[in-house]
Amino acid sequence: MDIDTSRRSFLTGAAAALTVPLALPAAAQMTEALMPELARWPDSYLRIDADGIVTCILPTCEMGQGTHTGQAMILAEELGADLSTIRIEMPTQPSEPFRLPFGQMRSVGSYGIRFFHDPMRRAAAQMRLMLVQAAADQLGVPKKSLQARNGMIVHEGTDRAIPFADLVQAARMLPVPEPELLPEEERTLTGTDVPRLDTPAKTRGEAIYAIDVTLPDMAYGAVRLAPVFMADVASMDPASVLDMPGVIAVTQVPRGAVVVAESWWQAKQAADALDITFTQTAGDTLDQATLEARIAEGLSREDVPETLTRGDPAGVLEAAETVVEADYAVPLLAHACMEPVNCTAQDTGDRVELWAGTQGHDWKRMMLERELGITADQLFINTTFLGGGFGRKTWHHDAVQAVLASRAVDGRPVKVIWSREDDTAFGMYRQTMQARFRGAVDSDGRITAMTVRVAGPQMGAAIVQENNMDPFSLLGLVDQPYAVPNYAVDHAVVDIPVPLSAWRAIATSFTGYWMESFIDELADAAGMDPVAFRLLNLPEDSQARPVLERAAAMAGWDQTPPEGVYRGVSVVGSYNSMVAQVAEVAMVGEGDDARVTVPRVFAAIDCGRAIHPGQVETQIQGSVIDALGPVLRAKITLEGGAAVQSNYTDYQLVRIDEAPAVAVEIVDTGASLGGVGEPGVPPLAGAVCNAVFAATGRRIRALPLADHGLA
Repeated sequence: MDIDTSRRSFLTGAAAALTVPLALPAAAQMTEALMPELARWPDSYLRIDADGIVTCILPTCEMGQGTHTGQAMILAEELGADLSTIRIEMPTQPSEPFRLPFGQMRSVGSYGIRFFHDPMRRAAAQMRLMLVQAAADQLGVPKKSLQARNGMIVHEGTDRAIPFADLVQAARMLPVPEPELLPEEERTLTGTDVPRLDTPAKTRGEAIYAIDVTLPDMAYGAVRLAPVFMADVASMDPASVLDMPGVIAVTQVPRGAVVVAESWWQAKQAADALDITFTQTAGDTLDQATLEARIAEGLSREDVPETLTRGDPAGVLEAAETVVEADYAVPLLAHACMEPVNCTAQDTGDRVELWAGTQGHDWKRMMLERELGITADQLFINTTFLGGGFGRKTWHHDAVQAVLASRAVDGRPVKVIWSREDDTAFGMYRQTMQARFRGAVDSDGRITAMTVRVAGPQMGAAIVQENNMDPFSLLGLVDQPYAVPNYAVDHAVVDIPVPLSAWRAIATSFTGYWMESFIDELADAAGMDPVAFRLLNLPEDSQARPVLERAAAMAGWDQTPPEGVYRGVSVVGSYNSMVAQVAEVAMVGEGDDARVTVPRVFAAIDCGRAIHPGQVETQIQGSVIDALGPVLRAKITLEGGAAVQSNYTDYQLVRIDEAPAVAVEIVDTGASLGGVGEPGVPPLAGAVCNAVFAATGRRIRALPLADHGLA
């Protein structure tokens, strides 16, 4: 039998364990008996050990979104296991052949449930059938008389039961069968609100985040980074701080230096005192006004390649009687994770081990190999809980710094922690972007044409598709839900000297705001109710229709709101889910002192089958609160090529007394599975700004509201 290496790795099981790979049908007829030795498994697999514990190795981290609980529910249901025996773990060694979107190991794109749902079910079904076969052989009964329940194979006629653990040795010698999935009526665990598996550890203070990691003989590192983004070290004098209390070493790293000491505070004090100078760059004089003007030039640029063209939008706009034009803008945004960037590393020469709360195993692997020459077989990553991610913790800078710091102290483990100021001022940002919309409506209120020009950096340059399609910049525009017969989108790329990163919901976090604000402007031009206008212009089979109708009903849209309360609506699709939101706005204060408050938000989501409805609800609620900060006040601005903001004092998120009550309902139209962790973000800005228009008559075409004196 010709068995290639990657398939062979799937079939090499740990001694005394039953293992089944995820999503490799070609391996179905091979048996573990063929493979006597264990090789390190590079891909996702499901395993039952001799003690009955079921472990699934998956590349998805837990950063508060409840993914591991949902994954465990899917496995327990299909396998017939006790949920308390399910463990979700991340592999310690990133591997090239990991079979994921983009071919890598990472937790991005709201993939955790929707991408692994089917492979997990298939693997669990295969394992269940193997356990049933082993039990049938042991009991001498037909397979059809056996069922898997709560971690046991039960004989229906006699109620004899054999624990999974007692069947592992026999089952592991059987061929892996074709999966037979449970019928829908027997899926009784998913769709319920079981307690999250990580709740006990978190409520008892036992959950380990990266910043909690403590190792024997561990030292601490603090960073001193170039204030201007693209600058690097020109010179430094380590001797200037080596005599300070606790200081062990100073080492240069990309864009700065790390001071290593016996405590983090000692390292931080020395880093602040370090005699260091940085190179000059072309961005040293860049300020906010210059940056915005540079991007604005792209709105009028000629000869920009079209990303999408349908019909004759230019011709229809030229002939239309009712045409609306509007420019929109969004600023740079920080991720502002509760747990700042940090990583612990130990480099002993032939082995490099990391302890990190990371969204991107393979990004770290690739960057450590490229920058430090560390090969994949040398690198081991221990993934902890994450105190927030939102795209920020896909990056690798802290890992490079921690490895270099460990090398500087002869292989001692070193925990590098960025301060809140470091994380805010020297981090990676969501891009600042601008857009120009032109649209026409006819006398019946139908959108006849629309053009969208986007200007700003090309954030996803590495994965730009044909026709200049950058998903990090244009999602939410090229796939907007409305029936517009004449439609065009293009992107004038404007490079900026600022480090950029995916931010929660990537492009749709701003394209959703733009599109839904502009749809409201078109509704106003047509003299129509905003909800009625949207329904008129959505296709009959659009996934947006039922969620829009549900959110409107939840808010009592057809009823007059209480005095002083104003409503706005928005509906945006992302990550294969559709979310509609109605925001209620109330004005506090009079005249120039009037400020916007958002007391309530009503949200409806269609994400396909809701694996854990309670987690769907909490993710939408968290998304609304997360999105509201940049709507009201949060932004990053530049002065002298550096970020002005440095902490929560001037990068202001929503406080608890400002958080709206968020009502959530799930709409199940039978659609395929969608993401949940991000789709609640995109509709919020449009809904709030449309409500502000209802309250004040002012269109908010640039965020945040504080720039307009409204927050």
